[in-house]
Amino acid sequence: MFWEEAIDKLIELTAGDPGLQIVEHHDTVSFIFDDAVLVRIKKASISLRTRNYPTPLADLFDDHSTDLFGYTGLQRVEAVYIPNRFDTDIIWSGIVAHEGTTELWQFELVEPVTVPVAALPPPIPMPTEDLARLKDQVKAAKYKKSDDGKR
Repeated sequence: MFWEEAIDKLIELTAGDPGLQIVEHHDTVSFIFDDAVLVRIKKASISLRTRNYPTPLADLFDDHSTDLFGYTGLQRVEAVYIPNRFDTDIIWSGIVAHEGTTELWQFELVEPVTVPVAALPPPIPMPTEDLARLKDQVKAAKYKKSDDGKR
């Protein structure tokens, strides 16, 4: 069920991307990015190999010299996920490339890092009489000084 959800989510997230072509074939879905890379989503073992029975088509996917699905010259990689032993959570996900039985490279897809927003300290309340004075109060203060005889 995760595979179907992953396919649907990737289609949703890439909707409108002019560099993406979605290809449905042989009971699977491939994503071609910028006419250069063909990606398929697969469930994998801890060794980053597909956990499905190795079909001839799966073996051909890792033979980059073979024309696959009529798309020649494309690099082929797998977006893989490794579920926990109960299939209730994903313990690793990433992109991996193979040539035959040899792993060429792989990297982990990590969740975006969210940085908590630091709250600003609350403002120090100022006495309202220091904020502003009405003109009449300023004049009154001047007259008060003049009435004291200190002109």
